[in-house]
Amino acid sequence: MSALVLVDVSGSVAGKRRGVRLDIFPGGVTPAVFPAGTPFWVGYGFAPDAALAPPADSLEDNGIRFELDVDGRGVDMRADLTRVDDALVRKTVIAEFPAGLPAGWHELAGRWFDGGKLILSSRASVEFVEP
Repeated sequence: MSALVLVDVSGSVAGKRRGVRLDIFPGGVTPAVFPAGTPFWVGYGFAPDAALAPPADSLEDNGIRFELDVDGRGVDMRADLTRVDDALVRKTVIAEFPAGLPAGWHELAGRWFDGGKLILSSRASVEFVEP
């Protein structure tokens, strides 16, 4: 990414979310099996790269985003913006699944964009099983 760095959101927002975080980032640990009907969330964060010093407000632009599809359908995402002394220092994009997903196989597909351009994508198939 030329102007941004991806940041880990697991510790920073986990206490504010219901359920556990599912990681679909390439090379991450995505579970092969997960309990059906169990709350979870998927989220990723962005921060300005200090070495390149882009305008922090560029984080608010939709050109810097994470998108998630579940079973081929787009999911509503929420962006949390973190400011320090009125400067935008982090954008965290989150999809929450408070009721989990029903039993069966589900595909989660993520896409990361910078400047409106696709820079990374990942897919993970997870079997949701009755607890």
